[in-house]
Amino acid sequence: MPQTFPSAAMAGNRRAASGGLLTLAMLAACAHPAHAASHAVPALAEAGLGDRSRLDLAADGLTASITLKSSTQCGVAMAWQPADPDPAATCRIATLSIEATGQAHKVSFPLAPYGADAGFMDLKLSIRQLDPASTVPQIMVSAYTGGAHCCEVTSIFGRSRNGQWTHADLGMQDGGGPPEIVAVPGAPAPVIVTYDQAFLYTFASHAGSFTPVILSRYHDGRLANVSDDPAYRSYLVEDLARQTRQWQASGRSEPNGYLAYYVATRARLGQLSAAWAHMLPRAQNSAKSGFGVSACSLKSPEETANGRYCSKADRAPLPFPQGLAAFLTRNDYMSEAQARALLSDKPAAGAGSAPSGPYHPDFPCDPPPADNGVATMLCQDSEAARHELMFDQVYYALRHQVGQDGWKDLKQQVVLDQNTANQSCGLPVPGDGAQDLPPNAATCYEAAMDRLAAQYRVRLSGAALMESQRPLERHIALQKKLVELGYLPADTVVDGLYGEATRAAIAAWQQAAHRPATDGFLSDDDAATLIPSETTPATPAPPTTTATAEAPPPAQPAPTAPQAAKPQAVAARSIGPVASLIFGCAVVAALIAIVLVRRRRALSKR
Repeated sequence: MPQTFPSAAMAGNRRAASGGLLTLAMLAACAHPAHAASHAVPALAEAGLGDRSRLDLAADGLTASITLKSSTQCGVAMAWQPADPDPAATCRIATLSIEATGQAHKVSFPLAPYGADAGFMDLKLSIRQLDPASTVPQIMVSAYTGGAHCCEVTSIFGRSRNGQWTHADLGMQDGGGPPEIVAVPGAPAPVIVTYDQAFLYTFASHAGSFTPVILSRYHDGRLANVSDDPAYRSYLVEDLARQTRQWQASGRSEPNGYLAYYVATRARLGQLSAAWAHMLPRAQNSAKSGFGVSACSLKSPEETANGRYCSKADRAPLPFPQGLAAFLTRNDYMSEAQARALLSDKPAAGAGSAPSGPYHPDFPCDPPPADNGVATMLCQDSEAARHELMFDQVYYALRHQVGQDGWKDLKQQVVLDQNTANQSCGLPVPGDGAQDLPPNAATCYEAAMDRLAAQYRVRLSGAALMESQRPLERHIALQKKLVELGYLPADTVVDGLYGEATRAAIAAWQQAAHRPATDGFLSDDDAATLIPSETTPATPAPPTTTATAEAPPPAQPAPTAPQAAKPQAVAARSIGPVASLIFGCAVVAALIAIVLVRRRRALSKR
């Protein structure tokens, strides 16, 4: 199958992170099992201008010609050039001329000043049937603008139903050569394959960037983006498998460049949640990658105009998941609501990692949520936060056990039960009037959370039950270990909440460690393998000493019956030093007394 990368250079240098080829192959097989794969549509006629000053093509009653002529009108607006206020004095202008059977007059479109010095070269011309409803084929013209990676400019010229010839601009594309025209099985018309240039250099270098396809359909003089049209879904699946194979063959460096493409493409396939869970444990820290989206890059030109430049903090790259969510939202791969839902699995910046103590709740406390007395209590009371996290430990185990189909019902039940518990403790309703707490608020809340944890734990079994009963400190430590091993991104908030990202990381570790189950639950055996329990160290052998004059004598053998008096002798020897000390003190005291007496006598004689 022909390659559909923007250029041969890019195709040979693609890099990415990780992916499941088996899954992608199954998706490709299931997309249209009764049809063959997509294929390139050949042109009716095509040729390159080369070093000539004229090129003529003819097919199906249509003649297209490119001519190069010297001109002094180098600054006028043309198909590929806006009006230039400071043009060259003379130039050679490339002009497209079109003649069709039954058409009274030839139609001409000036394209641009042509040549290496003018910025357009290597012009290619083709006649193609892009619009099945049109009785006259269309003309595609492309030219290379020069540069290491950029760019190829392409336009399509066609006759609309009113008989007028119109120009449709595909814009500039990275790489060299015209875009490919592809027929997708079951689709009503061929599509023009280009790539989303916004992904280049955003999350990786040029070589490490992967760009989602943009599928455009031409009809009645207009181009329509049909990338989300279900009729072309199978091509997206094929492209995903193809680019994943390209990534695997290229060394797997700069993972974020591939993962951004991967999530965007699967989002178009309606598989955003699964793609996000796949991405999280494989993403690279933005600071380490050297690329990423910053708060500054998300601002509009108006916000940074007139000297309002971004601060140093604004220019720092966001953590990859947050940056990717913002980027995909801005480029219409996901909605704002979808972005919020995906990021809710990971607390926002400011929540911090939950240390062994004090504990923090599962939401940001800098500052605490406004008009919410319970939230303020949890931010200020470490013990209350600990009991909430212990309930969350049970909840997230049950959430994974019931599966995605049961999430909605489970969440509704938990919200209802927690509200009932709060009311039983006399806790205020968030946002409803005063948020004063009763004197026993924290104690009552802790007991209520413990009751709820026990109530929901009875629904668990197997590894899920083991996980829910694990001490909170070890539960958090296991999540931290997954970060240290690289199964979760380095900037993951380690808080003991085992959401989709952590479940995917556990399953990936289980598979890599050849564990019996790869279900995303950490059984007791899994936990002991991930972080082995501390063992009592062997008692070290006493150091060997060499007998010297200062060393104590070797131990004597146990005495026999006739030697029973020896212990008394040992006891007597043990008193010897004390008696010697007393005797010495007495001698010193006597000497002092003698000295004092002699001084008194000497003074009395004076």
